Amino acid sequence: MLADLQLATALASAQLIAVHGPWARAVMYRHLLTRSSRLRPLWGGAARVNGARFTPRQGFDSIHLAWDAVTAFAEVQAVILLSNDRLQPRTPPWVVMTINGVLSGILDLTDPRIRAPLGTTEQELTGSWEIEAEPPTQRIGRVAFESGRIVGIKYPSAKDRDGDNLVVFSDRLPLTPTNYPEVHDPDGHLSQRLGVERVRMV
Repeated sequence: MLADLQLATALASAQLIAVHGPWARAVMYRHLLTRSSRLRPLWGGAARVNGARFTPRQGFDSIHLAWDAVTAFAEVQAVILLSNDRLQPRTPPWVVMTINGVLSGILDLTDPRIRAPLGTTEQELTGSWEIEAEPPTQRIGRVAFESGRIVGIKYPSAKDRDGDNLVVFSDRLPLTPTNYPEVHDPDGHLSQRLGVERVRMV
């Protein structure tokens, strides 16, 4: 991957795309219980506190989504979905939800034509990130966030070869007034919407 200055220059001219849901999000239940008394299923603080593939520890809030539930579960290693093994794994409670929305300003790192000018590869993007102080993925996440024009990153899943993921920088949602992710919850128990307010019909 390019050095920071060259990476920032390349990101400044990178073509960005718009994407839309539905997406899937799998979250450990304890991560929904923030200091607020209200459940916040789109809280991005866990990635900031603990670090994640594109989020440096103590960096910035980010929300991780997948394009399907199989990939979402594979990423968090919560349950082996497609297995004949009927042994019940000992796992803390998980919540899986559907996220609707529209997001523009997305850097598509599943596209080799976008990756090449950044000096990165699919192998680098899907490799282990926990073994370095600032792995290449966290560096590109940091520089993308600092660019001020990138709302999130679409990237290939490291756990599901057929799946793609999306990391959304919560603080960058206002860059485009139509950006929003929203929990699909007809019963209203886990409702949360970030970005633009719902348009009210008169």
